[in-house]
Amino acid sequence: MPDVHTASYAALLLLHVLLFVYWLGADLAVLYSAHYAANPALSAETRSTISDIMAFVDMFPRLSVPLIGAVGVQLAVLGGYAAFPAWAVFAAWALALTWAGNGLFIFRRRRAPASIQSARRVDLVLRLVVLACLVAVVASSLAGAGPVGSPFLIVKLLALAAAIILSLLLRITFAPFRPALNRIIGGAGGAEDSMIMQRSLARSRPVVFCLWGTALVGAAAGVWGGR
Repeated sequence: MPDVHTASYAALLLLHVLLFVYWLGADLAVLYSAHYAANPALSAETRSTISDIMAFVDMFPRLSVPLIGAVGVQLAVLGGYAAFPAWAVFAAWALALTWAGNGLFIFRRRRAPASIQSARRVDLVLRLVVLACLVAVVASSLAGAGPVGSPFLIVKLLALAAAIILSLLLRITFAPFRPALNRIIGGAGGAEDSMIMQRSLARSRPVVFCLWGTALVGAAAGVWGGR
């Protein structure tokens, strides 16, 4: 067991929990807000306000998901649950900060979609890189040649990998939502755009529920397995 009273471990553990809270809590708020944004009975002005709220709240998962992985790697090393070398810990933080910074850039430039196309591609590449790293670590650890020896940590890594896969699927199912909403806000949309948003939301809802489920599995593994 790690010395949970050490300042660095305790601080990182608190940050890990807070990042998880902001991830799931913000996702819930975005999903709830999207239901109202797709309501054709609301005015374009009201839906524009909802859109701004959604974008702001969605920023928190964009920051929390990358950072939760890096904090988790640091905690695993400090707690003696994994034998990641120093370069791997550094790489995890560098990747997480790059991913989070790219997400912040997308948020700040969201009103100019053409200017963030490259950033969106970078976001996709970073997700795939992190997913590949997670798969490699889990596979090598299960084979007995990897840095992770704790079963609960392997479950957490698998849950994070599943969450990333689901986030990629969510990009596909939710893709028509924002352009349709922008057309409505800009005065060029109509009833068909509201239908597009509602269908997109209906397809995305089960994916979001599955994503929350994987996040809860990872959290449960950390609480019960890390004791």
